[in-house]
Amino acid sequence: MKKHRVKIFALIMVVLAIIAAIVYFEQREEVIEGSLRVTNGTKTVMLNPSKFEQTQVSGVRVNGKGEEIPVNGLGIAIKDVIAQAQIAEYAFVKVVSDDAYTAELSAEEVKDETKAFLLFDEENELRLVVFGDTNSKRSVSDVVEIVVE
Repeated sequence: MKKHRVKIFALIMVVLAIIAAIVYFEQREEVIEGSLRVTNGTKTVMLNPSKFEQTQVSGVRVNGKGEEIPVNGLGIAIKDVIAQAQIAEYAFVKVVSDDAYTAELSAEEVKDETKAFLLFDEENELRLVVFGDTNSKRSVSDVVEIVVE
């Protein structure tokens, strides 16, 4: 009898998780492919990252296995994206992927001209790279939004 209750409880939890996921994804605002949404409070700006001036960047990022991966390529400084959105004051920035994964950066990290960049990957999607960062969880792929707070 007790095993039967546990199975029913587990089934109910799975059903609730599925319902929550469906509701979440139906309410999520899609970002137009090839664009980057920048939000600050009630202000939302859509930018085209391919129109930004890219600079040569190089350094090391850490993957989920803790391995150091050299990065060399053209990148867009996150501080330039925020400036293009005409946002001057902020304390931190959240970088959001297409699947709603987020990573947070301090204003100091963003303003450091050698630290935080968006780079186009092989599929022409944006990836957050935080050079010198040992936290692999901040290497976000398929970036679609920057939330400035």
